[in-house]
Amino acid sequence: MSDTPLATSQLFKAIHACNWQAVIQRIQADPSLAKIESSDGILPLHAACNAPLRAPLKLIKMLLAAHPKAAQIKCGKEDRLPIHILLATTETPYIPYTPPSEDIVSALVELYPGGARVPDGNNQLPIHLACNIVGVSEKVLTFILSTYPEGAYVRDFHGKYPLDYATTNVDLPTRKLALAALDRGTLYASISKMTSLRLSKENESKTRSMEEDYEKKLNKMESHAKEERAKLLAKLDNTTKQLKEEKEKNQTLCEEKEKLVIEKDQAVARAIQFERVRYGKLEEQLRSDLADVQLKNMDLLDQLESTQGDLDTSKETEAKRVGEIDVLTQTLSETNDKLDGTKNKLDMTEEQLKMVQGELATACNLIKQKSGRIAQLEQSLDDTKSSVLHLIQEHECAQANMEKQKEYLGIFISQQINAEKEAKSSLLKMSLLVDAIDVSQRIMGGKLEEAVDVPSTPVKEVLEEKKSEVAEESQ
Repeated sequence: MSDTPLATSQLFKAIHACNWQAVIQRIQADPSLAKIESSDGILPLHAACNAPLRAPLKLIKMLLAAHPKAAQIKCGKEDRLPIHILLATTETPYIPYTPPSEDIVSALVELYPGGARVPDGNNQLPIHLACNIVGVSEKVLTFILSTYPEGAYVRDFHGKYPLDYATTNVDLPTRKLALAALDRGTLYASISKMTSLRLSKENESKTRSMEEDYEKKLNKMESHAKEERAKLLAKLDNTTKQLKEEKEKNQTLCEEKEKLVIEKDQAVARAIQFERVRYGKLEEQLRSDLADVQLKNMDLLDQLESTQGDLDTSKETEAKRVGEIDVLTQTLSETNDKLDGTKNKLDMTEEQLKMVQGELATACNLIKQKSGRIAQLEQSLDDTKSSVLHLIQEHECAQANMEKQKEYLGIFISQQINAEKEAKSSLLKMSLLVDAIDVSQRIMGGKLEEAVDVPSTPVKEVLEEKKSEVAEESQ
């Protein structure tokens, strides 16, 4: 767009120079220039009508098409419309005078017929100015008077009628044309009055018939409006019923969701309580087994001490003690078997924990499916997502608690392994006692070779085999 002060100034310079080809090119390139005023507040249409060298009809039509309201705008010191300016233009010493074009006058009046009724700053109508100029055509006068015949009876601020300007016109042919046109104008005025009366009567009858038709149409519209209102009320009732049904469905869904949450919480609580009871029983059983093992180890130590005294007293008691040691080794193997059974139980409990976790996962999946259905049925239940997320967090907390319980089981298993290590240490102590017995046998061997014929090495070998078996089982 070239709506800059430079383009505007160039446009008005071309108009003042009557370079109409340049003006047409600029308006064709940018029609918005027709809406821009000059520094004096003049529009391009007014400036073109005021040019001494008449503007071509093509330019006037282009300016009117680009800015139609310009024909209704007053400009200049004398507050004139474009038609006033066109009819008031006089000759200059450098450019010969040409009367206004009939086509341009008709174009301005056709676009704005009310312009023939509008006075300028001197209260002069276009007919006043047309009667005062030289060379005006009869068609221009007739066209203006036919548009507003009553203008022939209007005075300006100088107290003159259009007839006064026509009688004082310096050009005799123009004077005759103007006077003849004004005579016809009076005839036009009388005819217009008669036609106005006739039209008023016709309009009254038409208005009455139109009022009756309007009342009929209004009654029809009222009846139609009542029917439409009844239909709309029925639709409103249906929609309210549907809304109530949707609300009830939403309430039922919320209740189902709450029931699912409660059932999930109860299932989790039952599973946790069941696992706690099971872990408590396992802990008590393991503690009792450890206590039994410790008691048996104490009994073994007491028995070993008693065997040492019996070996010192007699070889017969030594043979009995060897049998008792065998019995003790069997009891140790039984305790190891019990420890293996406890390990198997611990493995079973871990598998059961995994099963419980799977059940919890399926419960979470069901909760997610229910939450998805609730979200599809009603967008207003978006708040349930936060509750589902809260449930997932609680599930994660439950998983964390399960992990802690696993840690506790690991600690318990480590304690069991420590108990096995203590059992191994007790076996080592027994082996040391056996070695001490072997040493005592060797010391006493020189004295009792003839009286006792029982070898001492088999006892040590048996204990060493038991130690190796225990080591292999622990591995």
